[in-house]
Formats: sequence, structure tokens, C-alpha cells
Amino acid sequence: MVDFNSEGTMSKPPKEVMALIIIEKVYNFLEADESYTQTFINGANTGLAVCRARLRALFLVTHEMLKRRIKNPEDFEKVESLCMDLTKNNLTSADLMESFIIILQVLDDMQLIKLDTKPQYNRHRVEEANRHHGY
Repeated sequence: MVDFNSEGTMSKPPKEVMALIIIEKVYNFLEADESYTQTFINGANTGLAVCRARLRALFLVTHEMLKRRIKNPEDFEKVESLCMDLTKNNLTSADLMESFIIILQVLDDMQLIKLDTKPQYNRHRVEEANRHHGY
């Protein structure tokens, strides 16, 4: 969780603080989805509301960025409708997961949640390794 009372947090640029908040919201959704999945596997079908609320929170934090970066307008409308129209009650976990995956793709394209950012090269080929290291 982002600690706004910490001097270290407040000395960070706003972009870094927002990145931490977005990562926290992704984690919160994953926690809710994990809890829902556990109850669903055990035979109960409850907890989808928590997942939807957490997806909505992630959407609200990233709304303008998603509007700019989602390439397919229908995908953005689908995510926006799911997150903003609270009168829809016939949603499934697959609907939520589809919207979450769309958001994750944008965050991965921005390299906010991307883990494999190191360039790939063959360390056993001396020429390629030297080129990679600038020799």
C-alpha cells in the first residue's frame, strides 16, 4: 500500500506515485479474484461484487490513460460499460476477467507491470555479447 505519510513517498515525482497506486490497484483486484475463485471452487458463488468494485477502482485511476491507449474503441467501451454502469447485474467472472486483461495489456505495453524488460542476447556468442555491451 502506498504510504502518503512517508517522506520517501512524498519526495517522489507524481508519475511514480501514480504508478505505485496503479500497481496497488492491480494487486487488490488479483486478491479479490483469488478470494472469489476459492469460494467458487468450494461451491459458493459469492464475492463477484468485490472483484467488480476493485476493477472499477483500477479503471477510475487509469481512465484517461486507457482512453488514449486502448487501440480498439469497442474494447474501451466494453471496459467502461462494465466498470461504470452499476445497473448491470448479469455479469460473469469471465466478463470481469476480459476487461481486466484489456487493462493489463495496456499496462504491459507501457512497461509498468512488465517483468521481462532485459534485452535478449546469446551470451555464448562473443560477438553478440560484445555488441550488446557496447564493445
